[in-house]
Amino acid sequence: MADVVDLVVIGYPDEATAEKAYEVVVQLQHDLIMQVAGGAVVAKDADGKAKMVTKTGATSSGAMMGGFFGLLFGLLFLIPVGGLIIGGIMGAVIGTMTGWGIKDDFRQRSQDVLKPGTAALVLFVKKWTEDKALAALSPLGGEVLKTSLSEEATKEIN
Repeated sequence: MADVVDLVVIGYPDEATAEKAYEVVVQLQHDLIMQVAGGAVVAKDADGKAKMVTKTGATSSGAMMGGFFGLLFGLLFLIPVGGLIIGGIMGAVIGTMTGWGIKDDFRQRSQDVLKPGTAALVLFVKKWTEDKALAALSPLGGEVLKTSLSEEATKEIN
């Protein structure tokens, strides 16, 4: 059985703070405190328009997994993903999110964290020493949301 993958969303007051948190995560990976399968900073401007900023090395190698993470982040935060999200595709991906253990209340709380003018760091954490990681991130503040993905999702990410 694969280790459980956690989906972690940390809300910050601005994009700069979320970017600093990402840099802390990079260091935590280097120090072997975290192993992240994918991650990105998601920001919402003052007009309420969300954008995803994917960092180099933040997502798994391979365009397919990177694209999948992008689509998942888009659906989690209602970021438009061009012509990809139409009818059946959107329904199938939302169904996949439910099958992956991402419940509607977590999705709603994630959207509530991302208010206009704020940002969030979104991570798929494969392994971590949670107390050490959160202690390293705590000086930046932020609201932490966490859910564990289903065994099916974990197998797909691993």
